[in-house]
Amino acid sequence: MIKIGYQGIEGANAEQAAHDLAAKVGLEDVEYVPLVDSGHVIGALTSREINYGVCAIYNSVAGIVQETVAATNGVELYIKADTTLNIHHCLFKKSPDVPDSSLTGVASHILAIKQCEEHLRELYPQLAHIEVEDTGKAAKDLADGTLSETTAVLCRKNAGELFGLTLMNENIEDFPDNRTHFCLFQLKPSTHELPLGLGMGEDE
Repeated sequence: MIKIGYQGIEGANAEQAAHDLAAKVGLEDVEYVPLVDSGHVIGALTSREINYGVCAIYNSVAGIVQETVAATNGVELYIKADTTLNIHHCLFKKSPDVPDSSLTGVASHILAIKQCEEHLRELYPQLAHIEVEDTGKAAKDLADGTLSETTAVLCRKNAGELFGLTLMNENIEDFPDNRTHFCLFQLKPSTHELPLGLGMGEDE
């Protein structure tokens, strides 16, 4: 079985990217391994615990994903394939019983928060920003009580639904063409694959 590790947990954007990339290159009999962040993905790849790794490298609003830059620094990696996802963020609270007025913070990956800053400032100015390793993990942490019920989370709609949260607001990204570029990394290249380069063009 082929193992693909991805940045985030179930419900993360990178999980969707991993499925898309596997289909793109024709990989079958795949196990998808949630590894939370780029550091763990690249670590598992270099230790050969996984065959491929999926990480975000560029967002059209927030720019280069520094987490991935740091994780890949000094590691010889090659790109098997790449893809771009349209990214939509939704705001969830734990349950309908939690009044919106009682919320004090919003938790998510720092890049998700950056992609929604203007809408958050306009709609929910009282919410302090809380950084979590992954958007899907933020949803899980709220559902299991790791995060206080006075916290809202930014995540994909499927992630909030997966963990039984209550939708407050949908598609609150500041720009409707918000996109993130993901790469499928491997250690051993084939002749047609390119060395890693994170300098994405402005149109990515």
